Amino acid sequence: MTDGEDLVLLDSFKLWAEQIFSWFYFVERSVYIPSKDGHGGHYENRRIRKRLTNKQYLIVSRGAAKSQYESYIQNYFLNVDTSTTHGVHTAPTMKQAEEVLSPMRTAITRSRGPLFKFLTEGSINNTTGSKANRVKLASTKKGIENFLTGSIVEIRPMTIDKLQGLNSRINTVDEWLSGDVREDVIGALEQGASKNDDYLIVAVSSEGTVRNGPGDTVKMELMDILKGEYVNPHVSIWWYKLDSIDEVSNPDMWIKANPNLGKTVSYETYQLDVERAEKAPATRNDILAKRFGIPMEGYTYFFTYEETLKHKKRDYWQMPCAMGADLSQGDDFCAFTFLFPLARGAFGVKTRNYITEHTLMKLQPAMRLKYDEFIQEGSLIVMNGTVLNMMEVYDDLDNHILERDYDVRCFGYDPYNAKDFVERWERENGPFGIEKVIQGAKTESVPLGELKKLAEDRLLIFDEELMTFAMGNCITLEDTNGNRKLYKKRYDQKIDSVAAMMDAYIAFKINREAFD
Repeated sequence: MTDGEDLVLLDSFKLWAEQIFSWFYFVERSVYIPSKDGHGGHYENRRIRKRLTNKQYLIVSRGAAKSQYESYIQNYFLNVDTSTTHGVHTAPTMKQAEEVLSPMRTAITRSRGPLFKFLTEGSINNTTGSKANRVKLASTKKGIENFLTGSIVEIRPMTIDKLQGLNSRINTVDEWLSGDVREDVIGALEQGASKNDDYLIVAVSSEGTVRNGPGDTVKMELMDILKGEYVNPHVSIWWYKLDSIDEVSNPDMWIKANPNLGKTVSYETYQLDVERAEKAPATRNDILAKRFGIPMEGYTYFFTYEETLKHKKRDYWQMPCAMGADLSQGDDFCAFTFLFPLARGAFGVKTRNYITEHTLMKLQPAMRLKYDEFIQEGSLIVMNGTVLNMMEVYDDLDNHILERDYDVRCFGYDPYNAKDFVERWERENGPFGIEKVIQGAKTESVPLGELKKLAEDRLLIFDEELMTFAMGNCITLEDTNGNRKLYKKRYDQKIDSVAAMMDAYIAFKINREAFD
């Protein structure tokens, strides 16, 4: 164990490892047999034994000793398997990856059993004297090396650049779902590992709160295997989770999310997290994902999960509204949000967004599914070509406003990349009510705070999935004075509809008399 205690192997570990170590299949191969005198040779057909499971995915909640399991797999191939193996372990950070090598280093230091006593006998500094007096297993700056077999286990950063082109037979990946990883590192490892006949990739993680990345694409593939739609006997899947949020309140169900509950993590720890999720809603998504395996939509940094839930479908035909535009990524995503003042201080919200075919084709499968949903509901329009033509966007939006008969009384816009659009709007609709909204904490802080309060009281009435998605991705930066501004963290986490809603809200506040 990491702290030096004797290891008692958990039943769950034995069960997971059984799929790796106990299943084989045989293939007919032509094998070259050299002749006894060393000159020439011939080919013979032989039956060769191959490992059945090449990839194991383990999705299990926090505190299930996942890293220990990876450590034992690596230790087995380093010290029990006598072939020369190259083991690679990767995690979102190098320090996190050390958690897998830590039990191996403890085993070397304690050297309890006869095997480890023999392997650690001698000195690592003995490089010229008798080989019998040299250490056979040591932790070096390269990683952990077995000098008898020439095997090594090393840590690599979790990026495709550092992991592709390897010839590593044993690979372990930690927390591939948890962090904001935007690269398919398992695919990169597999390309290198598949140079070996007997390769193995063990990918373990708890559920994450970052959606629509490569992790979700992998999970879609695993789901197809589990449903039987795609047969792949070489992939072993252990996926622990609760079936619904209702089961969180029932402690008897918690073991479904963590088979080692009561052994590696206490029921009390889970109970405290459940209470925390109830008292501090901002932590709810993280706890549901990490402790119970229920993935929630997006990081809810600014809007909580409840605030991003859709309302019943509503139409705002012939109603007065404020329009906001966020055109800052003209080549990629263009958002317009309509804000309709309603009774009791509520606002109706409708959004219309534009992307190009080129952008749609480049999306990852999981993200593509999400965008298809938006296209189906009519909140996302796909335009031809590689770059958005703002005049075509104008024409489509103008038709949309005429069709719905919206009475646009003011227009707030972010000036970046908006010159042509705003000039045409001014020509056709007059200069009244057009407001420039410069991005930054100075202009954004107050309206963001007010929109947050409206969202808390469920007074932002939206019925479109795209708005839910944008609000779920919303992150704000806060300075020392408590001033906030929207943080466009990544291009693939769209918050443009929320930015456009804020522009519309600012324009509404300036031109409030137009709505009296």
